[in-house]
Amino acid sequence: MYFSVIMIALVVASAFFITIFGTPNLIKVAKLKRLVDDPEDPRKIHHRSVPTIGGVLIYFVILTNGFFWLALGDAPNHEAFKQYSVLLACMTVVFAMGLTDDLVGISASKKLIVHLFAGALLVTVGGFRIEGFGGLFGIEAMSETISTMFSLFVYIVVVNAWNLIDGIDGLAGGYSAIAMAAFSVWFIVTGQVPAAILSLTLMGATLGFLVFNFAPARIFLGDCGSLVLGLVGYALATNVIQTPGEAVPEAFSQLSRPTLAMAILAYPLVDTLRVFFLRTIRGISPFHPDQNHMHHRLMMKYGSHRKTAVFIYLYSVVFIALAFSRPILFPKLGEEGLFFGLLVLSFLWFLPILRQTRDAHHKNVQRQDTLMEESETTSRSNKRQSPGKSAFSGS
Repeated sequence: MYFSVIMIALVVASAFFITIFGTPNLIKVAKLKRLVDDPEDPRKIHHRSVPTIGGVLIYFVILTNGFFWLALGDAPNHEAFKQYSVLLACMTVVFAMGLTDDLVGISASKKLIVHLFAGALLVTVGGFRIEGFGGLFGIEAMSETISTMFSLFVYIVVVNAWNLIDGIDGLAGGYSAIAMAAFSVWFIVTGQVPAAILSLTLMGATLGFLVFNFAPARIFLGDCGSLVLGLVGYALATNVIQTPGEAVPEAFSQLSRPTLAMAILAYPLVDTLRVFFLRTIRGISPFHPDQNHMHHRLMMKYGSHRKTAVFIYLYSVVFIALAFSRPILFPKLGEEGLFFGLLVLSFLWFLPILRQTRDAHHKNVQRQDTLMEESETTSRSNKRQSPGKSAFSGS
């Protein structure tokens, strides 16, 4: 399939309008069936009930829009057909798990088992594996065992990192649209048709979703949406890293593919790795929820969902642009130099915000701890009074 400007616009526009016309009905159904997120947890930023199953429409658009445009082009080769069939199967498994968690809840251990199953299938059978770093750090290729283990670890991190940023209005939807736009540029210029159609479809879908997700949000992605986007984001990132050298145009030949993939995923990875590290050194589980994510700290400074989301949009666009611009702005800078430069900058970018909100964060932690203790005390008291019957009922 030849990617003309008209073809690109049609793929994006069709996904956008399916989402635009479908989301209001999804919101209506979610409210009628009480499929909403109630702000009972004191850690939550929101103070109103909002539907949390936006991912249902994202999944629907991938199936309808993506397969429609793929069907209009040449049939993919056997390897590509196998790879994306496995991706669809894994995406369906993760979507079903996420939707179940949104509706009735699932324990963390069960979710991890499903992720390990889907990730292992994606990495081994699907071939979405990081086999090397294209010379970055001198690593051209890894052994199959190390490659598989490392890829599975990266999959778990990326999917959960994407899930964790769905915390304020417009953040996950807007970031996803930016990431998918960056993926689309790469796959179009390198002629990777299935990956380009998938990323263009998700770009249109997330832009349409953002109309209803930007502050004040009328719907959230929920786990069924953020986990699917994280899974696809991981798969597309591995395709970027493993792009054959002969498919890369001369203008992009100096571009570091691993650095580009990490620049696209910069915000969710930096945010998640930061909070996991801080929780670990405090001696608590890295999965213990708190309000120390970057969007929480930005909310403390700006007090606005819109300003916080736009700040992170800008962050993502800058890092993606810097990675893409290496051949123009930094032609003499080595791959390791660009990688470490972006890595340091990715943390320094937020340093002023972290310093300005340090005292507010400490006070907030104390307040949340007090509220959680009161909530747990009340819960234990209720259980003692009512082990199955009202405290006022007879024996």
